[in-house]
Amino acid sequence: MRVVVTGGSGHIGRAIVAELVADGHLVINADRASPPDGGAQFRLVDLEDLGQFTSLLHGCDALVHAAAIPRPGTYPDHIVFQTNMMTLFNALEACRLQGVTRLVWTSSMSVLGYPFNYAPIMPHYLPFDEQHPGDPQDPYALSKSFGEQLCSSYARRCGITIISLRIVWAHTPATFARDLVPFWHDPAAGAANLWSYVDTRDCGLAARLALTCNAGGHNACFIAAPDTCMPIPTRELITRYYPATNEVAETLPVYGGLFDTTRAHDLLGFRARYIWESYGLGTRAELNAAHPAP
Repeated sequence: MRVVVTGGSGHIGRAIVAELVADGHLVINADRASPPDGGAQFRLVDLEDLGQFTSLLHGCDALVHAAAIPRPGTYPDHIVFQTNMMTLFNALEACRLQGVTRLVWTSSMSVLGYPFNYAPIMPHYLPFDEQHPGDPQDPYALSKSFGEQLCSSYARRCGITIISLRIVWAHTPATFARDLVPFWHDPAAGAANLWSYVDTRDCGLAARLALTCNAGGHNACFIAAPDTCMPIPTRELITRYYPATNEVAETLPVYGGLFDTTRAHDLLGFRARYIWESYGLGTRAELNAAHPAP
């Protein structure tokens, strides 16, 4: 399959490109920054230019749209919203114009409102599933929430099959150790992200599966590891930091993650291959002894 991956030089995009290349696809990395390594054809493209985007997709079978400003705060709010919305619109319109009928888009857990919300949000129930109401507030979350509506519209209008991957905080083993291990000492700092994570290589797996899954229309699914990043039992975290949650599933494992990936499994066949204990950081029993809950 000839696949364009936008944002293929980025944090998640690199893992998607690597997964697709390893699976034998002919991959074109379209980005405004050169990749740190090879493995795919590279095209320098302004994705906010519809003409360039349309030309990019000529002769391609599918598009994985991973390009975006990944959080608020790094650019003015209107630039975050404008860039993310315009590039997605162009992705959809270019697919329509070139007859590309399979689009995989990296949406986000932020459709729920976390983790950049201005006003507090209390979950209605946990774990979250795709039916949980959202409360997007910041420009990044709004771009993802409106983006999913845009995807639904194009799927109905044009017959494009679209999979929105609602990715939680994505990490490599190195960034996990740098960014998430500190939460062991300060659980409150991880509460906004619900102590969630996913390995970027599993994001690549989800994208690959989404390209060939048996689906139609627009479907969204959470992509997350099955556990939290914490050595503290999950119910203790909920009780301490989300005490007004109306309902917590009785089946929640002791260290279970707070994003239900059942739909990703049923639709894509996705199961995360990497959990933080595969990074050689010790067992939870060892960590509980070394870093008791504050």
